[in-house]
Amino acid sequence: MMQSMRRSRLLAPFTLMLCWVLAFPPAAFGFFGSLTIEKEKQIGEEFCLQLQQYYPVVRDPFLASYINAVGQKLVQQLGSQPFQFRFFIIEDPSYNAFAVPGGYVFVNTGLIRIMEREDELAGVLAHEITHIHQRHMAKRMDKAKFGNIAALVGGLAAVLLGGAAAAPILAGTMAGAETAMLKYSRDDEREADTLGFKWATKAGYDPRYMMSVFRKMARQRWFEGSDIPVYLKTHPELESRIVDLSHLYATYELNHQERPINPAFTYFRQRMEALYGNPQRMKRELLIRLSHEPDNVPYRYSLALIYKRLGDRSKAAEAYQQALNRDPYNDMIKRDLAIFYYESNRPQEAQTLFKELLQRNSRDEVSLYYLGLILQDRRQVDEALPLFEKLHGINPAFTEVYYNLGALYGEKQRLGPAHYYLGLHSRMAKDLPTALFHFRKALTYLGAQEKYHDEAQAEVFRLERMRVRVSN
Repeated sequence: MMQSMRRSRLLAPFTLMLCWVLAFPPAAFGFFGSLTIEKEKQIGEEFCLQLQQYYPVVRDPFLASYINAVGQKLVQQLGSQPFQFRFFIIEDPSYNAFAVPGGYVFVNTGLIRIMEREDELAGVLAHEITHIHQRHMAKRMDKAKFGNIAALVGGLAAVLLGGAAAAPILAGTMAGAETAMLKYSRDDEREADTLGFKWATKAGYDPRYMMSVFRKMARQRWFEGSDIPVYLKTHPELESRIVDLSHLYATYELNHQERPINPAFTYFRQRMEALYGNPQRMKRELLIRLSHEPDNVPYRYSLALIYKRLGDRSKAAEAYQQALNRDPYNDMIKRDLAIFYYESNRPQEAQTLFKELLQRNSRDEVSLYYLGLILQDRRQVDEALPLFEKLHGINPAFTEVYYNLGALYGEKQRLGPAHYYLGLHSRMAKDLPTALFHFRKALTYLGAQEKYHDEAQAEVFRLERMRVRVSN
């Protein structure tokens, strides 16, 4: 009950924004005729924009980088794609994951917390990626022939966020019969399972764990009574699909040998718990566990994060060092220690560690970001800018970089991209009037053929449709 109330409060302003959009005639959206790939991208962008205004999306660099890495590893198995896939974590305790046309995949923290290994996360992501790849939702939207994008975004929210929880969005947007047309069919789910199984296997994951995470969700229904996990509502007939997957697994000649858990996933889970769980409770639990397992490195790492979150920096530094002493070649701990040095005004020590990490992995998103910050702090614009641009190219969902790119382009007097990125930053900060100001300014500096022009124009169009006004 409390969970539904929480969602309703979050969705109320979401509904208001959709109603603003509805004030415009359908022709304003150009949403007639067959649903093209470009229109599909537009719908995904609209949904993502609205969702991120009112749902708490996890911004932690390591967590955002990790889920993107797993997702992109799976996407690589598909071959050439018309979409640029983006992966997000939503801070919400419910068991849910969903895909939006145009390449957007979302997973709730609640679902991740019941996972025990990366293979389970890969199984869920592979299933959602397949829904996009096979254009399941897009085909259903095309058949439904919605009058405008606002109604469609409302319908998507109602279906993907889970029935009653999204009821406020339905007010004034669409009829129940139209909503029903958006729900995945049994054939859609079977295809997403079968092809997701294939992508996960090709990427080197054990597909049995796609079944294991589904079983966990199915079991949870018995513990929660009538409060059925959202994923079971939006992806129905889970039990029969588990049987189908079991039969599919039996047809593959796979190595049944149990593989060790990827250490990166252990740290991913530990970090999520430390940053978004109850810190005092976790501190007590970790101290008890460490009294029995003093050499457990992930526990030491988590304790350092907890002390840091609680503001006890001396104990945090001690815990980091104890963890690193027990595992001196652990890059994840080194990266966190480097961040700790940066935040403790010890930039030279931080820079040394970040450079060492990037020598081993030049696509380390977190190290690129923080090394860029250090160089930006020193006003080394020409060195910092390519690091942030590289990061943005690797992971467009790494939104923390927007402000830095805007500021650095401003330093170089490249005002078109400067205003464009500052607009993106303001939009993510929910300051829509300032975002509209920057996007309009970007267009005054960008030629029609220049990079960012079309994106800035689209942002202006969206915000003006929402009746956003720039203060004088």
